[in-house]
Amino acid sequence: MKISIKTLFSISLLYFISCKEAPNYNPFDDQFDINVSKLIKDNCDTISAGCGYFNLQENSGRLRTYYQIYMDDWRKVVAKGFNYSLDTMQIDTSNISKNQYKSIINNLNNLDVKKLNSELRKFNFSYLKKEESNVFIHNNVDTLSLELFTDFNKGIVTRHLSLFRVPAKKRN
Repeated sequence: MKISIKTLFSISLLYFISCKEAPNYNPFDDQFDINVSKLIKDNCDTISAGCGYFNLQENSGRLRTYYQIYMDDWRKVVAKGFNYSLDTMQIDTSNISKNQYKSIINNLNNLDVKKLNSELRKFNFSYLKKEESNVFIHNNVDTLSLELFTDFNKGIVTRHLSLFRVPAKKRN
């Protein structure tokens, strides 16, 4: 009887130690030991990130947190971040020079700081400053990079601010 109680206790303890956390969709925390099955149950969009990586991303809102997994070990989160949708522009690609295109695309002068801060405050962060195509938040610890998604055939450019993080032990 004592052996079976000890065995049952040991199995229960191992189960609780090995449990992965439910995602909290906070791109700034150090939580990477995420329950990927929960992300799938939450109906996250699956987006190819290239080279066998996939992002499981929230499917609504301007700020969409994602958790990145690798195809060979789909139960392990290897990175995370978010995309913040700035805007979509229609441009005439037939009569535009490279310099004009870069100027239009990289211009963050029309960044709506109030909207960005309302999203960042959910995580106790705030906008600090911008330099060229980067926006710095929370005492320059995190940098949001400007990313562009372009469909030249339709002349559509979508701009996102993005943050990408890996676990602290992989940063070195």
